[in-house]
Amino acid sequence: MSTDAGRLLGLVAPERRGVGLAVLLQVLTVLAGVGLMGTSAWLISKAALHPSIAALQVAIVGVRFFGISRGVFRYLERLVSHDVTLRLLTRLRVRVYRALEPLAPARLVGFRSGDVLGRVLEDVSTLENLYVRLLGPSLSALVIAAVVGAVLLPLGAVLAVMALAGLGVAGLLVPGLAARVGRDPGRRLVETRAELGAELIDGVQGVGEILAFGGEESHAARVAARGRTLVAEQDRLARASALGGSLVGLAADLSVVGVVTLAIPAVRGGDLDGVSLAVVALVTLAAFEGVAALPAAWQGLGATGAAARRLFEIIDRSPAVEEPRSPAEAGGRAERGGTKAPLRNAPLLELRGLCFTYPGAHRPALGGIDIRLGRGQRLAVVGASGSGKSTLAHLILRFWDVPDGSIWLRGRDVRSLPTDAVRGDVAFSAQRTHLFTGTVKDNLLLANPKASGEEIARVVDAAQLGALVSRLPRGLDTWIGEQGLQLSGGERQRLALGRALLRPASILLLDEPTAHLDAVTERSVLEEIVRAGDGRATLLITHRLVGLESFDEVLVLERGRVRERGRARELASRGGPFARMLALQRARGALGDDAFRSSGSVRG
Repeated sequence: MSTDAGRLLGLVAPERRGVGLAVLLQVLTVLAGVGLMGTSAWLISKAALHPSIAALQVAIVGVRFFGISRGVFRYLERLVSHDVTLRLLTRLRVRVYRALEPLAPARLVGFRSGDVLGRVLEDVSTLENLYVRLLGPSLSALVIAAVVGAVLLPLGAVLAVMALAGLGVAGLLVPGLAARVGRDPGRRLVETRAELGAELIDGVQGVGEILAFGGEESHAARVAARGRTLVAEQDRLARASALGGSLVGLAADLSVVGVVTLAIPAVRGGDLDGVSLAVVALVTLAAFEGVAALPAAWQGLGATGAAARRLFEIIDRSPAVEEPRSPAEAGGRAERGGTKAPLRNAPLLELRGLCFTYPGAHRPALGGIDIRLGRGQRLAVVGASGSGKSTLAHLILRFWDVPDGSIWLRGRDVRSLPTDAVRGDVAFSAQRTHLFTGTVKDNLLLANPKASGEEIARVVDAAQLGALVSRLPRGLDTWIGEQGLQLSGGERQRLALGRALLRPASILLLDEPTAHLDAVTERSVLEEIVRAGDGRATLLITHRLVGLESFDEVLVLERGRVRERGRARELASRGGPFARMLALQRARGALGDDAFRSSGSVRG
């Protein structure tokens, strides 16, 4: 935890002025309370002797001053400390997100979505304990103890030592005990909360599947078990917190008793003014406000350490794709010292001997893939699930690095280009559609924020979204809910396709864009995809053999390798893997049209 704490405290450096101001205001708040208690004690004790009112005027003004200033300082302290804390947490969240972004999706495969969300939200919020409850109050407690000791020292060294001893017990020993007692429950609390959050989010996102397969009872039982564990750990921490608070109160009471016990003989001996007896007692008692919150803060150190470790587990991960140290310029421009002509004539996308094996896998996901796509060319990659089609798309998008073979974009090896430049030149529609909470228009504009109304209308027609938009209550401005849950599967797929078509990119990469569509809509969408490919390089990844007659080439993958390639009609007549897939889909009625009927019979 020491290393993690040092790294977390390093984030404070840019906000050191705000932290210093917050600590100063905390000190002034407590000292105002000490001054209020001490001045009030002196005023009451002095007034009991019936002096002239003039002798009490300064104390009366002092009581008013300390009473008002305490409220002002408290307000300013809360304002500044929370502002600094929120700035620090914002800085940390941004740092975590910047670390997450290059990790997705390759390095996040082993993480549940709810777990990642919990790290960004809950774990970062847990670190509030470090900044607003522990760092500031601990620093201010040291200053307060020094000031109170300096105030009591002229009244008697033994009184100052007694008060400081009590403050030391309440501000050092009790927080140390609280940290030790709360370490394991705090760690388990963070871990259990993360597991519970992941279970809940998985349950919400997969509620349809859970209900369909009758898993609601088992899922509810797991959530309930996590909930009981969480409550048990919270109960342990609550008990420890109550114990810490009680020990601080006991230390304060014993310190006051000890100070008064030592002060009485001093008053009898004339070494201490009798009026000051109450001042000594109440100043000592008021000083404990500066250490009262420390046990609860230090008790949360276990949870803070666990949260920090979970965050740094993300931050310290190296991305699957390393950015080039001296990235070449994106697009068709030549590198320094080169010529423009070869790049200008180069294909938009070229794969040379591409091979890839997932970490821990026993066989390659792709082996020896060669593809060459120029402007206006269209290629369809077909194959069964697990044949490597989506892996191919992920490699083109630089989600994974290319260990063997190479991928060239506009005549440049993608390993020499920034990943943003590569992805900026590709319009991608994923097999698993992700829509954001917002309107239809918001989700479309993600691809091109500067798109005009005419461009949006064109992609709405191309993606067959016209009927959807017309029936929605507010058209394009209709809220579609979280992940587009107010839309059907086919509507979500078409909206994702429309987003890809709206992106002004040279390469159109579509992974199962017609999933969840009926046969008629599917063929219409494919016709629009073909039209959208004019001037672009189009790479269609699909397991359905509909509408492939218009593609320049079809590439058939099996177990990561190219089994055959050529025009769709030629492949349909060869009797190879493509023809067998075609016969199988036709037998199942999956095609819904007369594709390739004119090519002759197809052997099953």
